[in-house]
Amino acid sequence: MTTSPRYAEIDTPQAVADTFVELTWNTHEVTIRFDGTMIQYPATVVSVDRTLGRCVLDMTGTADIEQLLKAKQSFVLYARQHSAALQSGAMHCIGVAQSSARLSVCASLPDSVALLKRRGQFRAALNDSMAVIVLLASPTGREWQTTLRDLSAGGCLLSLPQDEQDGLEVGVDGYSVQALFPNGETFEVLGHVSHRYVNTETQQCYLGMAFDIRVDKAAREVWRYVREVEREVARQTSPRSEMRPLAPSPLFTTPTKTAK
Repeated sequence: MTTSPRYAEIDTPQAVADTFVELTWNTHEVTIRFDGTMIQYPATVVSVDRTLGRCVLDMTGTADIEQLLKAKQSFVLYARQHSAALQSGAMHCIGVAQSSARLSVCASLPDSVALLKRRGQFRAALNDSMAVIVLLASPTGREWQTTLRDLSAGGCLLSLPQDEQDGLEVGVDGYSVQALFPNGETFEVLGHVSHRYVNTETQQCYLGMAFDIRVDKAAREVWRYVREVEREVARQTSPRSEMRPLAPSPLFTTPTKTAK
């Protein structure tokens, strides 16, 4: 029987700690999934304590996450980067500290970590009220104004009216993708149209964009935007009538003009 090169298991405490230290460099997409649930929540590995076998995770505080942590529900951590991914064994919450909308979760390191073939990336889907315009430009300079529908560290989904799709080419490198957020902040990245389809009912054309990100710093920057989108979605959809409401993401706060 041959061993698949797509799978390996790390099961010594030192090696597991080393793996989690690498996650603190913020070059991975990190999410956690609680036992018995299907939702993956974005998180950041902030620090690792080798001696105590613990780590600290930072994540957006929502009612469902807080309830799961309070119930001491175990969870699994997933991390993705380029062509590789990893999945931890069961992790357990040791303590939680809250600051505004952020949760600082102290958790035990898992007994093992599995290195896996990369699966689909976490995508933060925008609500209709979260209007983000994306200016798409071809290598020849032709431009289209589109709407951002979802965002991941590896790409995004855009939409534009069906009758405005002429000239778009699938698989051609060098497209410029520039997102314009409500607070005036922008980010720009190169990529290509990986797929395209038309919804005849809504008369919208949807474009799957794959980013050309070869520098870890750029990947970290895009992942920051993914997390901010997820944070704003959580704020708008989470029922927190009995708790302090989540603060809006700065990306979706419209600047106010001061009177002179």
